[in-house]
This record gives sequence, structure tokens and C-alpha cells, in this order.
Amino acid sequence: MRSFVRSIGIAVGLLLLIGVHQASAQVTGSIEFTTSFPFAVGYANVPAGTYTIRPDDDNPEILLLTGPQVAVLFLTGSINAPSTPAKSEVVFKRYGDGYVLKDVWQQGSDSGAEAVVAESERHAVKAGDAKSDYRVAALRVDRSKDH
Repeated sequence: MRSFVRSIGIAVGLLLLIGVHQASAQVTGSIEFTTSFPFAVGYANVPAGTYTIRPDDDNPEILLLTGPQVAVLFLTGSINAPSTPAKSEVVFKRYGDGYVLKDVWQQGSDSGAEAVVAESERHAVKAGDAKSDYRVAALRVDRSKDH
């Protein structure tokens, strides 16, 4: 009986690892975008400007947003597109006058990254502000030319 339970445990563990591996196939490489508005990402608020998003070297579900004097790590989950995106883009949710970074999509990939809900978004939702999507075009950045 003990070996049967152990076998079941190992099988479940392997299935979980396979699921995690598939979920990590979200954003690869770097993308760059520009906003004309400040926005919240993770637990930080950042000004309008040009930013780059790339996956963390150790965990692809953590993305790094960098810009002039800004570096923010934020946690994401994998999402699937109903159809493969024709262009890279960053999607923001608008709550009243504020924006929250929600999704990152890369051209040609049917999976994207969805930012985990953070405190700034929780406050906006509680305030009852109407939300809508705002999409910003992004460009895939080839960092191999920098080396």
C-alpha cells in the first residue's frame, strides 16, 4: 500500500512539473514600449516614458520592467491568446484616471504573461471605478546586437 501511495505521489509531482514547464513559456526575450501616462505595475507606480520588459534570468514568471531610473520586478501567470497575436503589445486596465499594467503579448506567441493583481489594483477595484483595456504597441528588442 505504501509503494502505491508513493507511486501516486511521484506521478502527481511529475504532472505538476510538466504543467509548470508549460506555464513558463510566456514572454521570451525583451520588448520595448512607450506610454504617455503613468501606471502601476506590481507594487510600484512609474511615470510615463519608454520601458523594456524582459523575463528574469532565474524565473520566467517574474518579469523585469526597466526604464529611466526605474527597475521593477513583478510576478505573472501564463495566459493563452484566443488567436496568435499579430503584434507585440502591453495591455493596461484603466480604473478612473489610473492605469495598471495587466498583460504582455509577444508577436507570434499564443501564450502571454498576465500580471498578478497587486495592491494598487485592489484599491482601484474597491473604489468602484469602471475599468477598460488600453493597448500599447510594443517592439521586440534583439539584445544579441548589444554584445
